Amino acid sequence: MIHTGNRGAGPLRSCACLCLALALAGCVSPNVGVDKAVSSLRAGDDPPALEWAEKRKRSFYSQALACVDAGRVRMLSGDFLGSSTNFAAVIDTIIDTSEAGPVIKLGGVGASVMAATITDDRTRAYEVPAYEFVQALQYQMLNHLFLGRPDSAAVEARRAIFAQDKIAEKYGKEVQDARVLAESQNGAQLGKVDEQMQGMAPVLEMTRSSFENGLVWYLSGMLLEEQEDIANAALAFRKAWELTPGNPYVQRDFLRLLRTQDLEAFKPLAAQAGVAPQSLVRPRTEVVVILEESFVSQRKSVKIPLPVGVAVLSVDFPTYQDAPYAPMALEVDTGRGGEAGAVALSLQALAYRDLKEKIPGIVVRNVTRALTRVAAQEVARAQDSDALKLAVLATTAVATAINRADTRAWYTLPMVSQVYRGGIAPGAQKLTLRNRATGGSLTIPVTVAEGETRIVWVADLGGNARVATASLNGKGAPATFHVCGSLLSGFPAAALPGGPRTACGASVHGSVTN
Repeated sequence: MIHTGNRGAGPLRSCACLCLALALAGCVSPNVGVDKAVSSLRAGDDPPALEWAEKRKRSFYSQALACVDAGRVRMLSGDFLGSSTNFAAVIDTIIDTSEAGPVIKLGGVGASVMAATITDDRTRAYEVPAYEFVQALQYQMLNHLFLGRPDSAAVEARRAIFAQDKIAEKYGKEVQDARVLAESQNGAQLGKVDEQMQGMAPVLEMTRSSFENGLVWYLSGMLLEEQEDIANAALAFRKAWELTPGNPYVQRDFLRLLRTQDLEAFKPLAAQAGVAPQSLVRPRTEVVVILEESFVSQRKSVKIPLPVGVAVLSVDFPTYQDAPYAPMALEVDTGRGGEAGAVALSLQALAYRDLKEKIPGIVVRNVTRALTRVAAQEVARAQDSDALKLAVLATTAVATAINRADTRAWYTLPMVSQVYRGGIAPGAQKLTLRNRATGGSLTIPVTVAEGETRIVWVADLGGNARVATASLNGKGAPATFHVCGSLLSGFPAAALPGGPRTACGASVHGSVTN
């Protein structure tokens, strides 16, 4: 009798320990506070959002994600030095500089297939995906410009070009290999998951990969041209044009520099585009507007029934459910008449594509976990031990209850970015942005020196917009930062000091931090 009791207690004690471990793992809630942080930013109340981001740095599971979120929130608050420090903490761990040269160290798409077999993907340390890493490089370029460091911005541009080239070489093959592996091992389950992801198709069609960022290429081209690195600037503009062929500003700069590098290639492309060569003259004094809209879509968790061994189990997977985002009908008036802005980047599309590329690895890991639980149940039945059956049943129940999809991502990013580039008269000017669909307008004061290219960055969060200006070529006035009204409809106006406004007022968060 004594031996019988001990035989039952062993599995029960093991069950209790495992259940405790699973329960603790299930307490990881990577998305807690996202909606609250976004709401506080839209309300013009940044400290709660920054506190949320900084607090998550203490978690092993989300340190890298917390750093880029903190960098983004600080940037939206006008703290460009603090933002730069946060982004550098992530970028410098991914671009590893050695005697043999720089190396990109991004997590693989199909890597660590067996990691976290019993628990779920939320207990894996967050690895910044390619599209988020490249976007951090773009923000680092802008941070340096706002800090009055155009040469440092050009250094980041070269790093961005290197990074995107290397990622394309390595990452594209990994995406293909991960799908081939999943199809060979778990083809039936992958097919079921792909069926459930069909709702993402309209957004996925907007981009061919998750790591090709047309706006980063375009901004890099502008910075390299100011460095008189015309050959590399022309290559960057070409890549931007390949990714955003319908953008007239990208097309104009691509053709303008192509004309100086390869006249024979220029002629048919200019004729095909209907662009007169004499129109490809860069204004001596100009502004470049980068307008970011709203916040990117968030991943949701969906249960998908999958055949696993002899059973059919309901397994959680991350997915996106938002329809394609419709950018505002932007018009930019520099005092010479209004011209339309043009979309240069859809971060919504990159985020959807990133998840699509990761689905095969997620399927393999989820099926491996499910098979482990099914196998444990089969062993318990074969042992014919009531205590062991009870232990396995309890463990399986806990695992099923707490396992959830990993929905972590950089959610303080915008949905889309639009650009405008055009001439402006030197001196103190008023730049007017209009949403032609709603009739809303925003007036931004800018002071532009003769021969200057002035960057005007507008992050319209809905409820309010954050506006910073800086010189791309080191000429003109120091950087400025303001909080303004919003051009986006459907969001309540922020309770800014002095009430809602359409013109930019003094920053409610202080001046640009150097």
